[in-house]
Amino acid sequence: MKKRLLFSIGLLLILSGCKEKMPEPESFTFTKKVEAANTEQKSVSIKHMVQGNQVYIECIVPGITFNSEKKGAKKGKIVVRSNTGNLYKEYHTAAFVVKGLPKGVHLLNVEIVGKNNKSLGLKKQFYVTIQ
Repeated sequence: MKKRLLFSIGLLLILSGCKEKMPEPESFTFTKKVEAANTEQKSVSIKHMVQGNQVYIECIVPGITFNSEKKGAKKGKIVVRSNTGNLYKEYHTAAFVVKGLPKGVHLLNVEIVGKNNKSLGLKKQFYVTIQ
């Protein structure tokens, strides 16, 4: 009986210590977190949808504005190119529609550029099929 009581008390002590959060290793540095955060800010998120011969595109770029109303952010514009459809258009809004694409498969290159058409290094490519 005493053995059972001691065993259950010992087991209770061991299990109660397991619920604590484990500490992070001491070799962890914050510079890695900062580098990861900086690379995320330089990314561009592009969503697109095809309806007929029109492609609806939405670009989300942190820290860049496409209109002149927002202060504190870099001013930019969106350049859309297609080698297959001989397309070159510039847009000054985050969401826009590319119209008049001929039937077929097109590779669209979307690039965010700044002042004087200098590339900001933000590019995405995707295929679009017009039926």
